[in-house]
Amino acid sequence: MRRILAVIGIVAQLVVASSGVHDVRISSFDGVQLAATYYAPSTSGPAVVLFRNCDQGRASMNGFAGKLAARGAHVIVYDYRVAEAAGRSWRETRSGDADRVYDWLASQPGVDRTRLGVVGGSCGVALALDFAAHHAEQVRGIVILSGPSDAAQRAFIARTPSIGVLGAASVEEGAAVGYVQPVVAASTNRASRMVVLRGAGHGTEIFKGSTSFEATTLDWLDERLAAARREWQLTPHSPPSSAPEAGTPAAPL
Repeated sequence: MRRILAVIGIVAQLVVASSGVHDVRISSFDGVQLAATYYAPSTSGPAVVLFRNCDQGRASMNGFAGKLAARGAHVIVYDYRVAEAAGRSWRETRSGDADRVYDWLASQPGVDRTRLGVVGGSCGVALALDFAAHHAEQVRGIVILSGPSDAAQRAFIARTPSIGVLGAASVEEGAAVGYVQPVVAASTNRASRMVVLRGAGHGTEIFKGSTSFEATTLDWLDERLAAARREWQLTPHSPPSSAPEAGTPAAPL
């Protein structure tokens, strides 16, 4: 009996050791090392990639990212590089980095790669939309805060009804409401909605400026990712290599 209890204790320690907040370095397509923080829950669950404001460090997302992880999501936020890669445009460089960061996250134990959420604030909105376009089959919800988009990104949202869009901006930001509203309006997903706030701040700082909107976002992502899990379970298919391993505890999401 003591031996069984000892084994259980070791397993519990391993689970706890793998969960928590981890600062990591991820090699991008050209070998550049990207500093990132991985928020790992103690259970299997969906992936969420955060694209923070350009004028904020990744630590600015600690509070929101930790709350997502507490709900069972595997979350990552990273520091953007400061210059274009050789032979690539700024947009191509940023997109390549984002894909490598997600590849790293998706390789972690317990990550359900059939379900993906995306959050972008300020300059991170364009990054988030480009990233979602690269992973449209997995993305079920994208949150965009304050930043602009272009016609191609709005067209992508319009032709991808499986992706819900939650948009928000503060009226004090001036043009920001007008930046976000057209993206939400382009979406035909029934879960898409626009929230206009007062005095909540800019981009991902809105989560600190409005605790009620932060709660709304957490609940919205919960529902989108949980709905994706139900849809995946009801659709006949061969289990992909990205599906959670048999016997892995189910995530709350």
